[in-house]
Amino acid sequence: MTLTQPNVPMAPTPSGSRIAKVTPSSAAIKTVPPVEDRSALIRYSFAVIFCVAALLVSLLVAPFIRNVILIFFWPAVIGAAIIGGLGPGVFASVLSLALADYFLIAPLKSFTLTDPAEVVPFLVFLVTSYLVSALTATLRKERRKATEAALENARLATTMEQQATELERQAMELEQQLEESQSLQEELEASSEELIERTAEAEAASRFSSGILASIADPFVVHDSDWRFRYINAAAEKALDAGDAKKLIGRVVWDVLPNLVGTNFEREMRRAAEERVPVSFEGFYAERGEWSIVFCYPLPDGGLATQWKDITAVKRAEESARYLARATEALSASLDYETTLTELTHVVVPEFADWCAVNVIDQDGKVKQLAVTHVDPDKVRWAYELNRRYPPDPNRETGVHNVLRTGKPELYADIPEEMLVASAIDDEHLKIIRELDIRSAMVVPLIARDRTLGAMTLVSTESRRRYTESDVELAMELAHRAALAVDNARLHKAELDARHAAEAANLAKTQFLAVMSHELRTPLNAIAGYAELMRMGIRGPITAEQQADLDRIKRSQRNLLSLINDVLNYAKLEAGHIEFDTQRVLLHDFLDDIESLVTPQLQGKGLKYDYEKCDDTLFVLADAEKLRQIVLNLLSNAIKFTPSGGTISMRCEVGDARIRICVSDTGVGIPEDKIGAIFEPFVQLDRKLTSANEGTGLGLAISRDLARGMDGDLSVESKLGEGSTFSLELPRG
Repeated sequence: MTLTQPNVPMAPTPSGSRIAKVTPSSAAIKTVPPVEDRSALIRYSFAVIFCVAALLVSLLVAPFIRNVILIFFWPAVIGAAIIGGLGPGVFASVLSLALADYFLIAPLKSFTLTDPAEVVPFLVFLVTSYLVSALTATLRKERRKATEAALENARLATTMEQQATELERQAMELEQQLEESQSLQEELEASSEELIERTAEAEAASRFSSGILASIADPFVVHDSDWRFRYINAAAEKALDAGDAKKLIGRVVWDVLPNLVGTNFEREMRRAAEERVPVSFEGFYAERGEWSIVFCYPLPDGGLATQWKDITAVKRAEESARYLARATEALSASLDYETTLTELTHVVVPEFADWCAVNVIDQDGKVKQLAVTHVDPDKVRWAYELNRRYPPDPNRETGVHNVLRTGKPELYADIPEEMLVASAIDDEHLKIIRELDIRSAMVVPLIARDRTLGAMTLVSTESRRRYTESDVELAMELAHRAALAVDNARLHKAELDARHAAEAANLAKTQFLAVMSHELRTPLNAIAGYAELMRMGIRGPITAEQQADLDRIKRSQRNLLSLINDVLNYAKLEAGHIEFDTQRVLLHDFLDDIESLVTPQLQGKGLKYDYEKCDDTLFVLADAEKLRQIVLNLLSNAIKFTPSGGTISMRCEVGDARIRICVSDTGVGIPEDKIGAIFEPFVQLDRKLTSANEGTGLGLAISRDLARGMDGDLSVESKLGEGSTFSLELPRG
């Protein structure tokens, strides 16, 4: 390419016929040394210097450029490309990313770039800086060619003679115009070539960028400033059910996904686009029943890159744990299952369901609607009225009654118009259920111990949630816990009813025994009185045989009276009418006095009595009369079950806070399987009709109750054929 000389009139030479030659010197032409003439060390040194300078500036203003940390590295890349060419420019780009990652992105001083919110801007910077470096290198190359052409023109111009005449000047002017036209044409050709090169480079960069975006495993889309789709990767194409992503390119996202309008998705995406800041948030897409974490990155042209990750499994696990914990708390708060089931419906409304209803099978086998819950109380009252006007058909093959019959859950992920029409009873009913705008529903049984106790219905309306099999699993677990609560509450009520009935029967028995004992004591006392009068001879003299008969009557009366007193005492204990006068009782004196009361019985059976004297300073806290009754009963039993020639012994065992009175015998002993039963009322070891041991079997039962009434206890150790030891334990006084 040649450069034309400026159209300037020349001064005539002294000869007057020729224009003086102008020979430009080489020093008159100033040129910039070509990039290739500089050493590689110098060119790459400039790249390092520019990047370090950009890092220092970024560190100084780091608090103010958190969202645009690469802003000062752009001049570094451009400067490196201008001074050094394509290689230093690319080197500066990579070095800038490394310095920014190491010094400006947390964690500092480490190369751990993993967050997608940080990776995408770096990729964009790398691609763009590469294009800038390539274009700058091309521009330098073209400038060098222009400089060489200028030098060539200058050399050619020095060899030309300027014509002195006007004709020569006009010819020169014409030639100059022609050269200017040629120069313009060449510049146009060069521009065309440069445009072609830039287009090819842009296509290459686009292919490079598309390859990176296509490699992203998560769904990734790009919108322009008017919210039209510009790019959709394969994962996003699958997630959007697009079939062919090309069909969506150019369409507005809000037209393609109208259900996002007005949701948190739209609000956060618009905020990222308007404020030009990266945004990440969690969102629930009700129509799909899916949770996502969404990342939005604003682009330099005003558009928005959006990436999202499916976190439905994690959110469902968290949701299940939360609902189950709250349900367990609600179901364990009361034994009234109607109250707890109502509380359970409030746990799931409105987060898990817009409507929740619970039906149970009562004790008569009838289905009862126990609870209906919605956030609007007026709608709840309206629902009860609707159920009264249009009761469900118990013979339907779907719905609550079918679930109660089969014990299997029913899921209606989508409820079409045909289902509404089929379930409507009349036109008015159809109109009402249409107004409900039911989107999805499920009915799950309440099963405990293989019995269906009821059903729980969950309905989605306003929230537009679409139930899935995962939701059925959660609802089944909630229903199972509710069924256990219902079953336990019913069992508890049945147990309470049985206990109340038993207590009433026991009270009636106790009252009967008390009345009977009092009624029997009167004739027995009369028998004793008249027998004593006859023995005294008041009614006339009696013979020796009659005296013996009266003695037998007297013994039988005393024995019978003793039995009646035992029954009366037991009845008083059962009714809680026994009062205790607890005092400090000197133990040795008390036990020493007892011996005289049993001596006749011991001598009558030929038994030996051994009393190990207790410390005469020991006291026990007891009611002396009740204590005497217990010890005498233990000694009487020992005498009763010990054959002639045996031994009865009594001793004390002293502890820090308790004292034991031990009564031992060498009698028949107690079978091991009977030891636990001898303290029960009306239990005797020998129930034979020929048994010589008389009694009601109440002595030990009364003795233990009296011991426990004095904050003590009564226990036994025994071996069959070797005797027994009864231990009365009382608090130390």
